[in-house]
Amino acid sequence: MKIGMLTYHNTNNFGGALQTYALQSVINKLGVECQVIDYRSDVISKRYKVKKFFEIRGLKELIKYLINSRSEKKTKLCFDNFYKNYIKHSKDSYDKGNISKTNQLYDKFIVGSDQVWNLSLSGMDYTYFLDFVYENSKKNSYAASFGVSSLEEGESSKIEKLLFDFNNISIREPKPENFININEDKVVNINLDPTFLIKSDEWSSLSKNKNKEKDYILLYTVASNPEIFDFAKELSAKTGCQILYVHHTHKIRFDMNNIRDIGPQEFLGYIKNAKYVVTTSFHGVALSINFKKDFFYALSNSTNNFNSRITNIINLLDLSDRQIINGQNDKINEAIDYESINETLEFEREKSITFLKHIVNETNMEINNVNTINS
Repeated sequence: MKIGMLTYHNTNNFGGALQTYALQSVINKLGVECQVIDYRSDVISKRYKVKKFFEIRGLKELIKYLINSRSEKKTKLCFDNFYKNYIKHSKDSYDKGNISKTNQLYDKFIVGSDQVWNLSLSGMDYTYFLDFVYENSKKNSYAASFGVSSLEEGESSKIEKLLFDFNNISIREPKPENFININEDKVVNINLDPTFLIKSDEWSSLSKNKNKEKDYILLYTVASNPEIFDFAKELSAKTGCQILYVHHTHKIRFDMNNIRDIGPQEFLGYIKNAKYVVTTSFHGVALSINFKKDFFYALSNSTNNFNSRITNIINLLDLSDRQIINGQNDKINEAIDYESINETLEFEREKSITFLKHIVNETNMEINNVNTINS
């Protein structure tokens, strides 16, 4: 049996790469072959494309290129090696024009996880709602994220129609506020991000450690919140820990150790060995919890933010006291008690894996029935 998995892949994004690895790995462990469909979304590909010199337009882009080009090339090489060694892709690549050919290759499709249903990220690409799949019984999602707490006007009704055809639906956060119920008889499951389905010992075996510091603060930002830098420096002053700032931007911080040319495995190593983690990233939070780290998080101040991804897992595990507000948090000297957190995670992990088992077992039954009829 073969399952085709559709997600944001081949991006130079730590969370995207690691959730892809995790979901494929877990499905494969259930005894089926899972391939990541090499679908090339124009918008997603453009967002992570490394510009060549002849593509530079204007002085501002030239300055960014001169600062970033070497780091970007090293980063891309790290990610390319990770995808080559740890992710099994479909033999062929696809776009909107020919992805319907995959209907002949896979017994089931699973879309997820990550923000695959965030239309502002995908450029209104409904391919991630499996609109190319002919048979409704093949359509499934796992922990698909909208990334927002409400939908734009006009989006909800179209999404409702597309999801009405799904066989099994799993999302990562509660439905957006203005999301119309798909069908009274259709259950919408809420499951963990795939990175939680893999335990810390397996992540540790995958990680690489490039850092020589014993005690350090890992600062990892993806959203706009300048107060997080003030907090990290305060934490550094109070603990004596050096700040290692992981990012892919051209904005160098001269008061911190900038790390800009690593891949997913090195990122895991930096989180695993950190004394503290300070982040605005959902996967920064998720992996900190997985490695049982003392972490602090800040939410984005921008109007169009994706904070719901973080607040959902924070509320589930009762960790809101780790939020940085106005550059402050009074829990600096308090370690996180992970006993009850681990109990909740284990319960949710089993529930999530049971959902994936249901898809696999359902598919096996269908194949056996077809074989019986044809025999």
